[in-house]
Amino acid sequence: MFEYIKKSIHAKILILIIGIMALGVVTSIYWELRSREQDLLDEKVRASGFMAKPVLNAIYEDMLEERADLARRLLNTLGRVEGVDLKIIRSNGVEEAFKDFKTINEVKKEYGEVKPEWTADHADVKNNFAKGTETKKFKEAYNAFKKDWKRGPIYYIEKDAGRPVFRYLSPIEKKPKCNTCHSGKGARGILMISTPLDSMYLMLSRNRNHWFVSGFLAVFLGGILVSILVKRSITGPISKNVEVIKRIAAGKADISERVEVDSEDEMGYLSSAFNNMLDTLEKRDAENKRLFKMIEKSKKEWLATFDSIQDLMSIHDRDGRIIRVNKALARKFKTRPEHMINISCRELFYTSDAAHEKCPHNKTVATGTVMDVEVDELAVEGTYKITTFPVLDEAGNVSAVVHVARDITLEKLLREQLLHAEKLSSVGKLVAGIAHELNNPLMGIMGFSQILLDTPDDKSVKDVKGKLEKIYHESLRTAKIVQNLLTFARAKKTEREYTSINEALIHTNELRGYSLKANNIAITLDLDKDLPATMTDKYQIQQVFINIINNAEDAMVEANGGGNLTIRTRKKAGKIEITFIDDGPGIPKNIVNKVFDPFFTTKEVGKGTGLGLSITHGIITEHGGTIDIRNGPGGGAIVTVTLPIVKKDLWDEVWKAFEGEGEATAPHGEENVLIADDELSIRESLSGILTRRGFNVDVVKNGGEALEALKKKDYNLVITDLKMPGVNGIELYREIEKKYPALKKRVIMLTGDVFSEDAKRFLAEKKCPVLLKPFEPRELVDAINKVLSG
Repeated sequence: MFEYIKKSIHAKILILIIGIMALGVVTSIYWELRSREQDLLDEKVRASGFMAKPVLNAIYEDMLEERADLARRLLNTLGRVEGVDLKIIRSNGVEEAFKDFKTINEVKKEYGEVKPEWTADHADVKNNFAKGTETKKFKEAYNAFKKDWKRGPIYYIEKDAGRPVFRYLSPIEKKPKCNTCHSGKGARGILMISTPLDSMYLMLSRNRNHWFVSGFLAVFLGGILVSILVKRSITGPISKNVEVIKRIAAGKADISERVEVDSEDEMGYLSSAFNNMLDTLEKRDAENKRLFKMIEKSKKEWLATFDSIQDLMSIHDRDGRIIRVNKALARKFKTRPEHMINISCRELFYTSDAAHEKCPHNKTVATGTVMDVEVDELAVEGTYKITTFPVLDEAGNVSAVVHVARDITLEKLLREQLLHAEKLSSVGKLVAGIAHELNNPLMGIMGFSQILLDTPDDKSVKDVKGKLEKIYHESLRTAKIVQNLLTFARAKKTEREYTSINEALIHTNELRGYSLKANNIAITLDLDKDLPATMTDKYQIQQVFINIINNAEDAMVEANGGGNLTIRTRKKAGKIEITFIDDGPGIPKNIVNKVFDPFFTTKEVGKGTGLGLSITHGIITEHGGTIDIRNGPGGGAIVTVTLPIVKKDLWDEVWKAFEGEGEATAPHGEENVLIADDELSIRESLSGILTRRGFNVDVVKNGGEALEALKKKDYNLVITDLKMPGVNGIELYREIEKKYPALKKRVIMLTGDVFSEDAKRFLAEKKCPVLLKPFEPRELVDAINKVLSG
């Protein structure tokens, strides 16, 4: 039965319609019963109100005429009516009036006597308790009356001994003469009329049963008629359509079969629509066959294109396992594409875990973006650029990744050759720039040296000391120029000291004054006398000022054959501000943002390398300052340099924390020192410097002589050049390691070579002290003290 209902649309429709009809019948009966019940209750309310009216009038009449028997007698008379129970509840909500002598005794106590008619035929119940006052609904009504005795009547239905009873409660108002026979509190009450409802509900029950029988009979007959109608109008035509569909699905008929249309109603329209659908399906079937052929052709074309690409292409799942590869990749591994399916890219492509970590597959899976990387360590020879493309599903998640590996071995070789050619071009510019930077201080050295050579013999050292100081200062400046160029190529520790920026500018003006004057350039120094000093590398700062002045000089001479340069210092916002203002042509807007780029220059080859302002920018940034270049409102360029004000004691604390050590120890002296250098001038100058400080110094010109000297004498310290003919400094150090291990930590290397690979590897490996030529005597002494104290 249930299987039939489950499979039969006719049974489902019939059950649905009968169910709706039955539900309608039940609902109608329910609401009709409720309506009849409400009408009968309304009638009870009206009858109770009609019955209560004479009782209330009698009560009020008793009150007005100072009587107490009219209402009592009326209640006794009405109480004999069958099925009606009338009683008056006193204001305490518990006792029934006219059932005891409580009120009469109170009046008698107050006035001394009562009227005889009050007590005639008067009941006297010992336990006066009004039936019906103990229920919850009565108490709720009583509380409502206590709040407002002028409100209207209250009625409700409740069970009394298992029988439904209708109770009608009406409040008794207080009249002006109530106190004749009552106290003030007792001049209230409730009239209760109780009527049983058994006969009413019995009648409703009979009506309900009658209606149910009639309703279900109508439903049964209606169901039969509906079944016939549904069969003829709905399920019959649908069954015909279903039969056609089943035959087509089972292969017993094709989509050319059609359903017979028997009517012009909706079901006839449905059959016609079904036939039209079959017509459409027949056309689409033909179209699908044509499209399938096109898809097959496109698939073959796609595979042909995929296999014709010479880059190594593969499609991987999220875990990196291969889904498909092209023929180029299969040929690379000398196999067939189908033999590579389900192999992980780690197993196939990469020779080590380090190489596999470069694979961008996981990044593409995680981010859903295209990634690429260059890899050398693949299972195939050469350098490949691997690009990964995400394949996204309908939800936008990465479902697969396409890998494209392109051989860039030749491209990388050409790129390196181009870079090498660019480096050669840059070296040419760099050499020209170095010559430009060094010529000025070298010219000063040569000039002052010639003056000293021309000085008469009778002049004392005091007379020429100023010129010697200038030669020494220009030598230091030359060394710092080289060191600044090295700073551009590699990191170098900054050497800070307490510096007066004004004095540095004045000294720079003295060094460049003659050249500026010769080029018709007038310098105006507008220096703040109260400008505080700060911690700087004074040679680097001086190089900054020289670079800025040189650029201004070149611009003004080229444009106007001369000009004016104003240098101003101010303390501003807790910083030192140095401003250079020239009246040259200014800076073109299209290059103002490029002037700090390395090797960017507008000068001809041989006149500049493009390193000056880039070095300047690096020095100022290293000092915690800023540099800004802009065009002035009236023309010319304005260069503004700001430096932080750092006090000497604060710098000492920072430097001590950075270095991890305190002040350098005092010179030792009297130790035996061996110096090995192939340059005679260096040997002589170092020997003189250390001899004056109390050291016992021996000098040799190469590593071989140094080894012979070590055999003959015990030395506390060896100072050797890194590059020497014969046995060089590296070989000398390795021999000392083997034969004199106690001395290996007391070797100081001197070198001007910081770029060769062997020198860099050696210094990084041994970590022995090294001084870059040229250096100041103070630096050498500090290095010696550290080594001997270590």
